[in-house]
Amino acid sequence: MTSPADTPAPQASLTLSKGRRRVIGLLIGLAIFFGFFAVMATWLNRQALNTTNWTNTSTKLLEDQKIRVALSDYLVNELFTKVDVAGELSSALPPQLQRIAGPLAAGLRQLALRQVPQLLERPRVQEAWKQANRVAHKQLLAILNGGGNTVGTQKGEVTLNLRPLVDQLAAQAGLEKQVAAARTQLSGGTGEAVQNQLGVKLPTNTGQLVLMKSDQIRTAQDVAKAVKGLSYVLIALTLILFAVAVYIAPGMRRKVLRRVGWSFIAIGIAVLLLRRVGGNAVVDGLAGTDSVRGAIRDAWLVGSSLLYTIAITVVVYGILIALSAWLGGETRSAVRARQGLAPVMRDYPAAVYGVVAFVYLLVLIWAPAPAFRHVLPILLIAGLIVLGVEVIRRQSVREFPDAKPGDAWRALRA
Repeated sequence: MTSPADTPAPQASLTLSKGRRRVIGLLIGLAIFFGFFAVMATWLNRQALNTTNWTNTSTKLLEDQKIRVALSDYLVNELFTKVDVAGELSSALPPQLQRIAGPLAAGLRQLALRQVPQLLERPRVQEAWKQANRVAHKQLLAILNGGGNTVGTQKGEVTLNLRPLVDQLAAQAGLEKQVAAARTQLSGGTGEAVQNQLGVKLPTNTGQLVLMKSDQIRTAQDVAKAVKGLSYVLIALTLILFAVAVYIAPGMRRKVLRRVGWSFIAIGIAVLLLRRVGGNAVVDGLAGTDSVRGAIRDAWLVGSSLLYTIAITVVVYGILIALSAWLGGETRSAVRARQGLAPVMRDYPAAVYGVVAFVYLLVLIWAPAPAFRHVLPILLIAGLIVLGVEVIRRQSVREFPDAKPGDAWRALRA
């Protein structure tokens, strides 16, 4: 008597015409194409148009040592180019010591270059950086959504205000003997008060990074609307194309579903490759000198970390889809697997669903992708998981109604 594992798989694929197979291949190819751009649009939407993600990313940027050093150079240059430190020191020194104002200013510059990275490590300074990025991004979103005619400080410019950081650096630009006193006063006062005491005045535009000018607003609004719309349209289009490809393949739907799983994996791997190649291009294009190359590379890795997470999640989805399609197929290994699962699926269905629910709960706590932070995707994924488990459970019980624990292993050994 022939066991189910020994029964050859039916040649269901022969029931489909060549024309239909070509249509299925075309649908899957289009789905891969649109799926790739769906991932990129989703990343841009989540990263660039979400204040929380933007703020969290900016915070991680400042936690990177190489980026802190690069930012320190900018802050020191801002201070010593916008303020005549040598002149300020000359006016504060006695006449007989005014000749050393220039060398003293150069020494203070070197001192600042060493001390500012340590300053940027302080929680108070990092919180100022975080809030500056949060405010700038809210202003950016306000202008992209069409609200308000002027945003930022003036002339319709969206600015990132780093003045609080420059203020704190200015507290260390006085005489060398006053640095310790200024640092102490920073904990209880503002940078402006310290500037007044030291006699160091900063222009109002010091530390203002212009993110967008008024003549760029219309283009940015159009791009933001396109990204936000494409993020949803491309995802829906990709899923519809995959679903249609499976639907029009009666008799070989599991094989097509397996191809869909491999397509998800291909999309994720393509995005990961683009992240690596694109990162090298960004670093080569922006790194004018080798001294900032490390900071730019780290900034790209941090800024594209959400893209990496999305790509890995897509790969995991593909693995699960391909594994499910394999488990329900007619291959010898799949039949043996169902035979081994049949006793548990038949006798302990509650335990099976309990284990699945526990694993899914762990995934929700981990939340590797943005989809696991919203109610609708969570419910949709949960429904698909329940459907897949139930299909496999019924198929296993139907094929092996009298299976006992260990049957599959014993048959495999035989």
